[in-house]
Amino acid sequence: MTGKAACRLFFRKSAYCAVFLMLALCLLCSGGCAQRELCYDHSHVSPVFVEFDWSMAPDAAPATMVVWFFSETSGECYRFELSNGGIESRSQFDSHINVRPGTYRVLCHNGSTDNNSEEGDTFGEYRITTYDAGILSPMNRSDKAPLPVGAEAQPVKASPSTVYADALDKQIIIEPAADSETHIRFVPVEVTSMYDIVITGVENLIPGTDVSAVLTGMAEAWNPANYRPAGADVTIPFALDQDGPDSLRGSLLTFGDNAPHEVRHILRVYASYNYYDFDVTDQIHNAPDSRHVEIQLHGLKLPAPEQGGGMSPGVEGWENAENIVITM
Repeated sequence: MTGKAACRLFFRKSAYCAVFLMLALCLLCSGGCAQRELCYDHSHVSPVFVEFDWSMAPDAAPATMVVWFFSETSGECYRFELSNGGIESRSQFDSHINVRPGTYRVLCHNGSTDNNSEEGDTFGEYRITTYDAGILSPMNRSDKAPLPVGAEAQPVKASPSTVYADALDKQIIIEPAADSETHIRFVPVEVTSMYDIVITGVENLIPGTDVSAVLTGMAEAWNPANYRPAGADVTIPFALDQDGPDSLRGSLLTFGDNAPHEVRHILRVYASYNYYDFDVTDQIHNAPDSRHVEIQLHGLKLPAPEQGGGMSPGVEGWENAENIVITM
């Protein structure tokens, strides 16, 4: 075979392989969910008007709004991400879209957030969650640190960004070749919970002290369909900053608590290469407002700068009855 003939045969085989791969990819992508932004062929879709009522979240300022349609008949689902076009008006999210006819369950939440991600391809299983994080990430340290007893197996997840969500409690039917638009009205509500932590009576607290903490036993995700926390119990790291000569303050957003469960909520403080635990279960479970939980603690003795030693207990009623200080 001449060189030219071999080249022709090589390129012919390569072309066949490319066509085969493209067909295989098309078959693989034919099922599951799809993101629908624009559709120019309207012969197979029906008009839908999506409206947002912000009366339950008057201060919300989402970057985008995500709307999911989960088909009750075909098993397919479609995602629309709606923008306000850079206009500072939430009414700009109200949109005319085109959706395939069928019976659907529908939900919405804000999009374009820093920490949140989306999982699931059915209405009941869909959830909003976050990415993995380092235990000492608030201190920009990548080295490992021990988790509290009972939370050793919990995944460590980043604190979520604020979530505004809603889900229609009934299925909707989108008729084919509809003469008028199907009207969907959402009332988004803030579903993430803010936890504020204050520790007073902190000894040996000097400017520039690196301190951070984790909170255990929090929900991994939010399920819009069930309007409740979901997923495994996780540990969330967060920063603690000096707030006065002898106090530390921190805050974190969470998806809430997976209660009822037997898991204890431990707040572990890390400073230098030392740590100490506070059992804050009762403060979380007995909080008057589960969407805004205040945790107040008093008495923490950090290692003296010249000693470099371990922490000493200084709070009455901690769960660790032996009051043993463990050095990392």
